[in-house]
Amino acid sequence: MERLSDTIPYRTILNRDRLVYLTHADALVCKALCDEFIAQGYQVSMVPDLQALTRLVSVRRPDLVVAALTDADGNTAHTIAALDSIRGQHLGIHTFLLAPENVRAELVVEAVKHGASAVFSPPYAAVAIARAAEEIFRSDIQIEPSKDGAEAVKVRGFGALTYRERQILQFVIDGRTNKEIAADLGLSYRTVEVHRRHIMEKIGARNTAELVRMAVGS
Repeated sequence: MERLSDTIPYRTILNRDRLVYLTHADALVCKALCDEFIAQGYQVSMVPDLQALTRLVSVRRPDLVVAALTDADGNTAHTIAALDSIRGQHLGIHTFLLAPENVRAELVVEAVKHGASAVFSPPYAAVAIARAAEEIFRSDIQIEPSKDGAEAVKVRGFGALTYRERQILQFVIDGRTNKEIAADLGLSYRTVEVHRRHIMEKIGARNTAELVRMAVGS
């Protein structure tokens, strides 16, 4: 069955609020990917290494992270740690990894188990990688009727959450009640209720259990 999002023409303007963090030891690879993502309308930040990237993720949420699968010695320990850190924030961040030549299959499998959205082999085709990102983000597109009766295309999903909504989502995942969240954040109970409703609408969750399941599984 064809999904509704598949019938909507995907335009680069839909990427204007999408943020990509990019890090790789090969400057030419970084530049090619950076240029392509910018050409497709994304905001792009090139980061020196995985450690800086994981720190930056906690400050400002990206929609996509692109990094190397292994370090110069062929190890994946730092990458796996970064994947676990990103996944632990329950923000629906997608991760693309760039594998070296002749990579062992078990390293790719391990990365996917730890949350990698896709792993690409060399030579890295920047256009194909950007197209893969488009296919992932296409599922966030929804058509909604506007006040004048016309249909409007909107982008939903974790990327549509405000900073306050992301704060409250983390509290919900931790099992906190609305009353406890309100006390911790200095908000009224009613304000927290409204935020939770908006979060579920943006994520597409029908109830709290489904919201938590989608967030933890993101």
